[in-house]
Amino acid sequence: MTIQPVIETRNAGLAYTTRRGTIAAVDDVSVQVAPGECVAICGRSGSGKSTLLALLGGLCAPTSGTVSFRGRPWTSLRPHEIQAARVEQIGFLLQESVLLPGLRVIDNVMLPQLIAGRDRDAASAKAQEMLAQVGLAERWDAYPAELSGGQQRRVALARTLATEPRVILADEPTNDLDLFAEQEIVRILSEIKAAGTTAIVVVTHDPAVAAIADRQLWMERGRIVAGGGMPAIGRPAIPPGTRAATAATAFEPPPPDLAAQVPTPESTGWWRTAVPFAVGLAVAVAALGGIDRIVAHRQQQIVETFRQQQRLAEEMALQDLRADVDDVTTTSDDQFTATLFLENFRPDRPLHVLGPATSVAVQRDGRWESLPTAAAREASKEIREVGADRVVIPVAFSLPDGRYDELLRGYLHIRISATMVVSDRNDGTGDLFERADAYYVYLRDPRLTEDEIRAANAWAPKATVPSWIAMPAH
Repeated sequence: MTIQPVIETRNAGLAYTTRRGTIAAVDDVSVQVAPGECVAICGRSGSGKSTLLALLGGLCAPTSGTVSFRGRPWTSLRPHEIQAARVEQIGFLLQESVLLPGLRVIDNVMLPQLIAGRDRDAASAKAQEMLAQVGLAERWDAYPAELSGGQQRRVALARTLATEPRVILADEPTNDLDLFAEQEIVRILSEIKAAGTTAIVVVTHDPAVAAIADRQLWMERGRIVAGGGMPAIGRPAIPPGTRAATAATAFEPPPPDLAAQVPTPESTGWWRTAVPFAVGLAVAVAALGGIDRIVAHRQQQIVETFRQQQRLAEEMALQDLRADVDDVTTTSDDQFTATLFLENFRPDRPLHVLGPATSVAVQRDGRWESLPTAAAREASKEIREVGADRVVIPVAFSLPDGRYDELLRGYLHIRISATMVVSDRNDGTGDLFERADAYYVYLRDPRLTEDEIRAANAWAPKATVPSWIAMPAH
């Protein structure tokens, strides 16, 4: 009996045009991945590995050939079928962790499970289990900004595994991890492979990851080629004088259809003004050379002190002060209240915030349309001290009638903007730093019932329908 591939490409390609010719990121690739099989895609940077992975997961459409999931081309699936496949059957682990910044670690891991229809208690238990498996059980209540890049990658892996997908598509899963964490990730992937129920396609430069695969595919210039393989570990250094000769083979060569062209500046004749300017500058420098050196040194000290103060103000405003959306509530069919909060990560050094001045917009026909808000004008002129306790700022807004863009069926795409001035003093005499933030949320349309939203998204009958979902800045 022939086993149907879980993911398959047939002569698939993805090309895009530039001013100097066409670049084929993926070129005539045919790959079959069987259920439970582990396939490693290797190759030099720029060879098309990540693009092929995106094609396999239906994140982009091929410009030639076909890419199929469980026997059906991605391009033939309806939107709700694509969404169901990605939520319930495919686990993505991208180079960027893409964690939602306004959710705690455990909530990030729970969210895909809740959308897939899993009970909240079961989703919480599974999230705790997965976080323990990646060594982050004690950081369950941390926010993504409080974790290192490697820790965020491990949370993303826990989120991927929590839904028990049939296929895992991983792009450099050990890219930014230390040796011990890398070994744990390899162990986890090995255990998944040994279970034989989940197919794994992994893009990697790591020989340890590639070694667990059933097959290794080597890519060059967007094609799968024979005879390639992971480079040897511990290869001796290139002898002096041969680096230029090996540069052509050390990196991915340029696309063959890209027309050769000598780099040129965007404009010409700049030297006509640069030369007189340089001569005048030299004369001015010579004239200023007689100024007392002590005065110049003192000026330099003042400038450096000012720069240090500015750096401190920027650090306080961007690193010590956390601002985000705490909740969005519905008061009636067209009235909402978004609650913003300010939190000081260093309560021993109080911050003083002027504002914030807020605005709310909804996306309609691809554009942001401002919404009427009920925030008092005086609120933007108020100086708030942010110490050990959170400061909460409610922003009420109303939603006029009409249709709006739905990036997620049954949800409105809302942007909440907040601009504030941060200082370490409350009298305006300290160093000031202006900070502008934009928060994006999917807000459930109050005109629709939960069952209507579940049906529109092909969610399970008992799937949780959040009243709002925080989204990363975009």
